Amino acid sequence: MPQNSQMPENKQMLQNQQVTPSIVYCHARDELDALCAAGITRGKLMEFHSRYKLVLLAHSQPEYREIGPFIAAMDKWPSLSEFTAEYRQRLLHLLSHSPTVANHTNVLMHVQGYFRPYLTSAQRQALAQLIEQYRLGEWPLSAPIAQIMDYMVEFPNDYLAGQHYFTFYSAQG
Repeated sequence: MPQNSQMPENKQMLQNQQVTPSIVYCHARDELDALCAAGITRGKLMEFHSRYKLVLLAHSQPEYREIGPFIAAMDKWPSLSEFTAEYRQRLLHLLSHSPTVANHTNVLMHVQGYFRPYLTSAQRQALAQLIEQYRLGEWPLSAPIAQIMDYMVEFPNDYLAGQHYFTFYSAQG
């Protein structure tokens, strides 16, 4: 997977342990707090949010659908610091939910769509089957993610390469 300067510093630690919601919560909180300490801007906050989109979708689909329009309206707030405080509260509440198999399956199917133009029919069917086998508990989450990461190397996509989802969940058993 392409390296991203915004990835959590202890990526190796993450890949060698079971990722719990509290680990994801702490990494997101610490990254956002570091951005704030360094001088948050609207652009930096949007970039932060963008890197966590798939993680947020895995944790809570309803809250994911609420936080997107919320951050899109940040320019309507008179104070970036007030907005950031409210965003932080909403983000951490969203991340307090444990990801579910159904939500991970939704994320995987969403990501699969990025490769649709490049994959053969057989490859699309094989990936869809692997995702379904994960959903049924026949394969660990790491199996479809490994296949997706192979496709990310073969068919690079900057948006997907910047997603923390793959850092947090690539070694998930």
